[in-house]
Amino acid sequence: MDEHKEFRLANDPDTSQEVLEALSKSPSDIIRGAVALNENASQETLLHLVGDKSPHVTENLEKNKIAFTESDFTVSVCKHTKLRLGTVNDSEFILNLRLDTNLNKYVSEVNNDLEKQKQWMLNYKERERNRKEFYFIIESLQGTSYGVVRLYDFLGESFCWGSWMIQRDSPAYVSIESALSICEFAFYTLGFHRSHFDVRKENDKVVKSHEGFGAKHTSSDAQNYYFNFEKIDYEITQKRYKKFLA
Repeated sequence: MDEHKEFRLANDPDTSQEVLEALSKSPSDIIRGAVALNENASQETLLHLVGDKSPHVTENLEKNKIAFTESDFTVSVCKHTKLRLGTVNDSEFILNLRLDTNLNKYVSEVNNDLEKQKQWMLNYKERERNRKEFYFIIESLQGTSYGVVRLYDFLGESFCWGSWMIQRDSPAYVSIESALSICEFAFYTLGFHRSHFDVRKENDKVVKSHEGFGAKHTSSDAQNYYFNFEKIDYEITQKRYKKFLA
């Protein structure tokens, strides 16, 4: 199929979802950008374009009036846990995590104000609708909440993840499965190719966890280590931890 025909199909609201999904993988950023702007593209196809390296695709995705809708969206790739998108109804659970002195040493300070937490979640849901941020509740397959983890700061092919807090006395596998779930979603659903993030130097447990997972130091300052984690690094790690994947 020639590029002109592909471009017309990518723009056409009557093009089938199957064809739009195939065109979203085109080597041409003009065609991928047209798919990103097509208001008939499925939610799944638009999510696949979130990590696209082309500014043209990113700009068109932001212009697309179709918002991401939460519905019953979950990331269910592990044997014992899943990620579901947080809602305003989770505000009390999130606030209690952030107020836990055993967990909040390395996160930004928060007031014991449930209404402010609810407002933060309302503001976050707007960023989620625009596919710019995803804040997950980590929970068992049966629905027991264990913690939270967030994807944000999308820069071309790279994403940042953090706000990673897990309740004390949670099963040992929750940490590794939540990290696997975030990577599976970011690399394979959103289409990112790398991750960037920072960790406080004194947060030794999390530093070692990221190092063990395959992340590499890129730089540091007085307070933080800065990390890079490539998709190819994850695919090595994925094999090591495959027993946790469903």
